[in-house]
Amino acid sequence: MFAKKTLVAAAALLAAAGAAQAQSSVKLYGYIEASVGSFEDFNFVDGTTDRATKVESGNMMTSFFGLSGSEDLGGGLKAEFVLESFLAGDTGSEVRNLAGGFWGRGSWVGLSGGFGRVALGQYDNAFFTMGLAYNPFGSSMTFSPTMVSYYSLGGFLAPSLGYDTGWVNSVTYETPNFGGFTASLQFAPKETSAGGDAKNNYAVSAAYNAGPLSVMGVYTSSGAINSAYFDRQKNWGLGASYDLGVAKLSAQYSVIKSETGGGDGKAKYFQLGAEVPVTDVSKVMVSYGQTKYDDFFFGGEGKLKQFSVGYDYSLSKRSGVYAALTTKKLSDFGFSDETATTYAVGLRHAF
Repeated sequence: MFAKKTLVAAAALLAAAGAAQAQSSVKLYGYIEASVGSFEDFNFVDGTTDRATKVESGNMMTSFFGLSGSEDLGGGLKAEFVLESFLAGDTGSEVRNLAGGFWGRGSWVGLSGGFGRVALGQYDNAFFTMGLAYNPFGSSMTFSPTMVSYYSLGGFLAPSLGYDTGWVNSVTYETPNFGGFTASLQFAPKETSAGGDAKNNYAVSAAYNAGPLSVMGVYTSSGAINSAYFDRQKNWGLGASYDLGVAKLSAQYSVIKSETGGGDGKAKYFQLGAEVPVTDVSKVMVSYGQTKYDDFFFGGEGKLKQFSVGYDYSLSKRSGVYAALTTKKLSDFGFSDETATTYAVGLRHAF
């Protein structure tokens, strides 16, 4: 009798464990790439450019690894979490965000269901999402004119956006899909009781995706002055793409307005791009972007122009190779060398 009860109890435990496993899941995933090439960028000390042959990681997209999971709570409700960390595949070192966190790519917990999703923690900002979604080079901080303009100013001393790709200490709400329409709201408090003029951070976006057409608009207001939100800004941007079959066309326009320290600076940016399939597993990518700076950082006006072309070939669903070239040109900054060109070939793998 005791043996029989023991067997029944063991069977019940195994069944419960199986049910729990069916209702929840955790997965490990990531992306790693490395490239070799000739890299050139502006030297703001003497107004020239520096060139070097390098093996680098993350030129097409920053390498990372992550853990994510969900649990089915019933009634269509799910609990979710994400922990993602940037890494440098060429050196094996970690890459941290502006806030200095190890899980710098994403770290949030949330609930999702018929109402959409609510997430608390570090979550992608809509300006970054709009930036990567409507240019052929995605989130490339080297070859995407959009990302270079948004986050590095082509080698300037500070990013043009006053915040990172993800907003830390944030609450994000994403609506469900209503016939192709979606929207999101994001709030990140200033988290200080000290005096001064620090303000909370807000972001709102709306998008429409149906068939070959995709459009998105975003507005952000950032005001907390700390390591994560270091510039008071009011920014807005628009992005659109249309897939013709023979080519996917994309366009972007954005305005970044800085108000830190009582001084106003403005950057106006546009990008035009195209992705042209060559075969079922390969494509050509072309992108041109231009940013005009008004009283920005250097107290004068100037332009950054960037043109990029690339070829991507998929070896499988998870692996591929690419070759890309980009050239950047500064105008009206008084540099002795105002042009910098980079070219590289790389290998990418997702897991």
